[in-house]
Amino acid sequence: MDRRGIRSLIVFGDSTNGNPDLCYLVGSSLPRGGIYLKRINEDPVLVVSNIDLGNASQGRIKKLKTYTDYGYEKINAMYDREEARTRFYEKLIRDEGLRGPFVIGGKNELANSLLLVDSLRHRGFKIVGEKSPTIVEAARETKEGWEIERLREMGRKTARVVEKTLAFLRKGEARRGKIIHQGRPLTAGRVRRLIGRLLADSGIIAPEDTIFAPGKCSADPHNRGADDDPVIPGEPIVYDIFPQEPDGYFFDCTRTYSYGRPTPKIKDMYDSVLEAQNLALDMIKEGASCKDVMLSVCNSFEARGYPTVRQLATGKAGKGTVEARHRGFIHSLGHGVGLTIGERPYLSISSDYPLTKGMAVTVEPGLYDPRWGGVRLEDIVIVGSPSQNLTNLAKDMEL
Repeated sequence: MDRRGIRSLIVFGDSTNGNPDLCYLVGSSLPRGGIYLKRINEDPVLVVSNIDLGNASQGRIKKLKTYTDYGYEKINAMYDREEARTRFYEKLIRDEGLRGPFVIGGKNELANSLLLVDSLRHRGFKIVGEKSPTIVEAARETKEGWEIERLREMGRKTARVVEKTLAFLRKGEARRGKIIHQGRPLTAGRVRRLIGRLLADSGIIAPEDTIFAPGKCSADPHNRGADDDPVIPGEPIVYDIFPQEPDGYFFDCTRTYSYGRPTPKIKDMYDSVLEAQNLALDMIKEGASCKDVMLSVCNSFEARGYPTVRQLATGKAGKGTVEARHRGFIHSLGHGVGLTIGERPYLSISSDYPLTKGMAVTVEPGLYDPRWGGVRLEDIVIVGSPSQNLTNLAKDMEL
């Protein structure tokens, strides 16, 4: 806060669910949310409803107060909703001795946040904006030991779900160009329903669903696979699973499989992706440039004849530029994982900053071709010297 010239920080939300900044700061689940108040060089205060004191006491904030302590009910009875809200925040600020410049944070509905900021500024409070990464994003970017353990445990649970999925898949048999499982053709929908049950049994959720994309639809990196998409021998299956603790930390893992020997083209794509990922994993360490890791993977793919997103970024004319929109390596190499599934750091061409000890980052090179399908491999790594790979899953392609 001192380096950024910030004297006070206010982070609020109607819930910690979907509000990673508030969830990170309070360290517990608050279904009705709360208000986090931090004055520079002072311990923070967390203000919650009376019925949420129990949940709040399980978190990281020691100084807890309720809305009633600041006369919320009386203020609410005297003014309309928006005026009452502004006066209540004004009382919080004055009673806690907060001084500007202030930063207000939390993932909330934009119109309400702007209205609150505008109202407080009219009352003379110096509220300032921040460029990304904000002060809370910067704090979340590197993980503390307890966060790494949460991610590690999520990795264990995710690996068990994948392994049980593979045990199910291996019971299928190739017959006349189809995979028959328990007497009927195997489809993406059947497998994804199984994955949903396995996640529930593990006490974790999939708020953004799961990708199980067989065949040519796997050439679209975010195609989840239609329920009736059949699993075909020799064709790729991209299995991308990104579950979350309830109101907590995510994990992210991708493997690519095929029933039996893949086609020669898919096998070459797989070997190229595995080579690129191993190259990147060797480079992931404290002080490494995010951009340099990404460019090294582009070099690896281009040396094997595949177009990459770099050709779009450089604006070079020619066939390769057109192809790089839909074939080859068409996305960035990775992203941070924590209380969201996509946060800093980003392993991309535009990310010209170094990796820092404690960052959690995915390494997920992929190759795609609409004529054949897609291949992607993804691990989560904790940056260090050496770094730790949290994804304990084999990379054998053939089922």
